[in-house]
Amino acid sequence: MTGTAGAQRAFTLAEMLIGMVGSCIIIGALVVSSMELQKALHAGEVYASNQMGQHRLIDYVSRDLRRAIGIASTQTVGGSGGTPLAGTSITVENGTSLVVTLPGYYASNTPTNQSYDQALPVVAVNNYVDYGTAQGHAPGVRVLYSKVYLPGENCVCFVRNEADTNTIVVRHAESLSLQVGTATDGRTCTIEISFGAPYSNAAPLNTSHDQILLRNIRLD
Repeated sequence: MTGTAGAQRAFTLAEMLIGMVGSCIIIGALVVSSMELQKALHAGEVYASNQMGQHRLIDYVSRDLRRAIGIASTQTVGGSGGTPLAGTSITVENGTSLVVTLPGYYASNTPTNQSYDQALPVVAVNNYVDYGTAQGHAPGVRVLYSKVYLPGENCVCFVRNEADTNTIVVRHAESLSLQVGTATDGRTCTIEISFGAPYSNAAPLNTSHDQILLRNIRLD
């Protein structure tokens, strides 16, 4: 017989090396693309979370300022000894808190008191509309807004304190900035809440504004 079996030829070392390099490039490109995609998804989640926190915070602060009878700033935890905001603005962080004095709607702020749910009548004394009696306005209720780290939440939060009761308004508020200022005439108050885009320091801040008309400011 003169027929011979077909010769079998293996890959050379150079071909194997070229194949390995090509495979590494493809796998590397897939890994990098996957990481960038995850980064983009996380950035989108962080941005959406900050935007929701921004709107939630501005709703809370706006609601309290619209019925305020006093606006001040303080670095005291309990909110005492505040400095009235008059033609100035503050940034609520680094120990500086916003103090909003609200009308006393009820005869008592103590839950165990029988008059806790007893509403006071509307009175007008010295050209200010408020709640109280014929003898005068009822004492105001202080609300404290602060940006603090809460160990229980393991993050920085914006907290609203009223009558020793803390309400977490925004969690994971590290990048949120709250500024509050009043006009020189004391008639209006502005709120500005901003945050930066994740992973990009060069991007412009996302900022929301609100302007509040003040009618009953009378004390700090």
